[in-house]
Amino acid sequence: MAPFPDEVDVFTGPHWRMKQLVGLYCEKLSKTNFSNNKDFRSFLQSLCATFKEFKMHEQIENEYIIGLLQQRCCTVYNVHSDNKLSEMLSLFEKGLHNVKSEYEQLNYARQLKERLEAFTQDFLPHMKEEEEVFQPMLMQYFTYEELKDIKKQVIAQHCSQNQWDCAAEVLKGFSLWSQAEELQKAFKYADHEKTDYDLEKNKNPSAHISQLPAEIMLRLFHYLSPEDLSRCSQVCSSWSDLAKTGSLWRHLYPVRWARGDYYTGPPGVLDQEPDEEWVTSRQKEGRAYQEWDEDADVDESDGSKRGSLAIDTAQREKRLLNGIIQNLLPAVGLSVKSIVLAYSSTVSSKMVRQILNLCPNITHLDLTQTDVTDCAFDSWSSLGACLYLEHLDLSGCEKITDYTTKKLSVGLGDLTSSTCFDQRSDRRAKLLKSSSIPITLTEERNLHPARHQRQAIIFKPGTERWGAAGTPTQVWVLDPSDLADIEDSAEFRTKCSSFGGLRCPERENRTDRSEAKRSLRFLSFSGCYQVTDLGLRALSQRGGLPFLEHLNLSGCLFITEAGLQELVSACPSLNDEHFYYCDNINGPHADTASGCQNLQCGFRACCRSGE
Repeated sequence: MAPFPDEVDVFTGPHWRMKQLVGLYCEKLSKTNFSNNKDFRSFLQSLCATFKEFKMHEQIENEYIIGLLQQRCCTVYNVHSDNKLSEMLSLFEKGLHNVKSEYEQLNYARQLKERLEAFTQDFLPHMKEEEEVFQPMLMQYFTYEELKDIKKQVIAQHCSQNQWDCAAEVLKGFSLWSQAEELQKAFKYADHEKTDYDLEKNKNPSAHISQLPAEIMLRLFHYLSPEDLSRCSQVCSSWSDLAKTGSLWRHLYPVRWARGDYYTGPPGVLDQEPDEEWVTSRQKEGRAYQEWDEDADVDESDGSKRGSLAIDTAQREKRLLNGIIQNLLPAVGLSVKSIVLAYSSTVSSKMVRQILNLCPNITHLDLTQTDVTDCAFDSWSSLGACLYLEHLDLSGCEKITDYTTKKLSVGLGDLTSSTCFDQRSDRRAKLLKSSSIPITLTEERNLHPARHQRQAIIFKPGTERWGAAGTPTQVWVLDPSDLADIEDSAEFRTKCSSFGGLRCPERENRTDRSEAKRSLRFLSFSGCYQVTDLGLRALSQRGGLPFLEHLNLSGCLFITEAGLQELVSACPSLNDEHFYYCDNINGPHADTASGCQNLQCGFRACCRSGE
């Protein structure tokens, strides 16, 4: 029983919910197997949700209780200035994004337990202080009716933040809101007030989830993981359509999802690269899967448990990739902005090619340490095919050659001067105007040597094999001064019928020049030792890379100072701090560039490997 009248007690109800959450994470902490990756990540995800609710709760208290109290009594109370919530959330995010191996998980678990214990020891007394100190002060400085209004606003804010007023029963069905029942209980003590505040006057007890507007359902779907969305899509056709809304799938992380990490936010930069041991374990996982795939009669009993686990993980990854390509991307591909396939043990060039075909608007592509080849980027062979690309990471892709850089340069679009474009247009116009010198049909023996010099192009429709013996060959005589470029002629021919009549023009593959940006900002060919000066030269063409800030060419063994200089001269925004290439090359910005990143790296090419 609260020590103050229930209708004006602004702390007890919300605090009951906060204490329930503390009890839940303490219970989960004692039961979580931190050596199991799925359990580890599931627990951290639940902690993130819990501490975000803590933060939301304290923000409401600051604005609707403590702030009002400060105004009324003209005193400043910093009750929420040092509660460590932001630090705890940062700790959870770091664990989700950076902790990779079982060893790291166990080390992280020890730190996590200590930090949670310290937080709990501060948080529970903090709530008790609010109930015992600030509630009496509220009773002193506010009238009974004022406190009822304050409590009304506090409860309404908690309900609004959790969308309880429109979808409480719906949320119970989703794993992200598994504690919905506890939240309902937390506010049950104020049921009479909810009636007074008309919170229930529009509530229909017989309402079904199917009656919720699509906008509300879509908002709920944004809280679900890719796994949950996949399950929801199997419920009914309307849910299947909603689950394939493009805004739900802007950032794809199939490799992480296959391992139980369902992060869906925009890609961030990790604090550091994974260590060699982690990369080696991922490579072994891939080899184990390939061997199993070639010979399914692998003995998975007893001593092969670790190998079996690696194979299971790789199988999940491959099934997930195939499912995304076949079922998801045809519907949402145009909305996809980020694709991260780094360290995939099963992705193939064919898969990447299919993905890029279906996702023409991507801005971020990470294929670090995968086995892809040049053919993965065939869709970039047409001008402007990857017009919006800003981040491309091919670190450790040893099969990549200059062919990929050429496709990339074409795909980014063309920023060259309008003069060249106008010249090409003039040459096309030449094809349409009539010739000032008529094209004549004559006999080859009648051509004089002087005329041979002027009339350089001769087309013979037949040979002696098909003509009578001794019959002079008839030739078409063209004036070379009136010829157009062969490339433009070929393009024009596709727009004209064989009878000389114009037909409807086909859709141009080239981009609108006004749209071309060449907006690439991050590019890494680290360890791509087959890339040469020819590949760098291709990137410097069509306007260069005017926005490029980060360039990593570590381990590119066959590039030279000349090739580097040609590319760098076309990259005016390049940041020397993020410019990496072999230390043995005395190239551009030699005194300020960061040098090679692959020194003593055991899993990427470097001229000093083995030292």
